[in-house]
This record gives sequence, C-alpha cells and structure tokens, in this order.
Amino acid sequence: MAVLDTSGLWSAGDDYRVIKALRIPFGDYTQDCTITAMNQLQGYSTTAQQDVLDLLVDYEAAETAQSARNLADTEGKVLVEADVLKWQVGNSGVTGPQAEKMRVKHELEQIFAFSTCLSAYIGGNNGMTTLVRS
Repeated sequence: MAVLDTSGLWSAGDDYRVIKALRIPFGDYTQDCTITAMNQLQGYSTTAQQDVLDLLVDYEAAETAQSARNLADTEGKVLVEADVLKWQVGNSGVTGPQAEKMRVKHELEQIFAFSTCLSAYIGGNNGMTTLVRS
C-alpha cells in the first residue's frame, strides 16, 4: 500500500478528501491509486498541489452550505399551488453548492487526468461503476 508523502504540502487525510471530492468509491485500490497520483503530482508541481488543496477547501465549504440548505429545505424551490402550499424543485434541482461541488470535481479531474489508474473512475463514466482488472 502506498504512503502519502507529507514532506511537501500534503497532510494526513488529504487522500480521503480527494477521493470524496472526486466521488470515487473508497477502497484499498482507489486509495492506493489516489496516493500514488498525489505523490506524483507533488513531484510535478507545487502550484498544482496547492490548487488541489484550495479546491478541497472550496468543496468542503460547498458541502457545508449544501447541508445547511438541505436542513432549511427551501433552496431552489418555487411555490406551485397556492391553496395547498406545496414546494416544487426548480432549475433542475441544482443548487449553488451543488454546482460548486461539480465545478471542483471537474477541476480535480483535470488535474489528476495524468493518472492512468484514476482515469478509470474520473470523467465521463456517467455514474456507472467501472470494472478495473488487476
């Protein structure tokens, strides 16, 4: 199992944060793959590494905002029946925090596109699970 190189900007747990933001399944293979890609990225570019950390902060802020809005349960909804007062989701149900999380996911996919093992999970798989052969 690969070990995350924390001699640069990475901290313990950043690998899980990347997995969570990329919305890939968590497991030994994906964690090992993510750690390997993160260690390679650290060797490629400190600027890209800092971008990943900034994107993770953005993702977590959007997740917190989405959670708060979910608790309020009125974001993105419009009143459609005046006599019954029923809420209906508008604008395809995508809230600002959800759009921000999708933006962060897309940018992380672009940064980690060099990783052959992560490419099986990121981008264009339309939510379907990919069979990965060892």
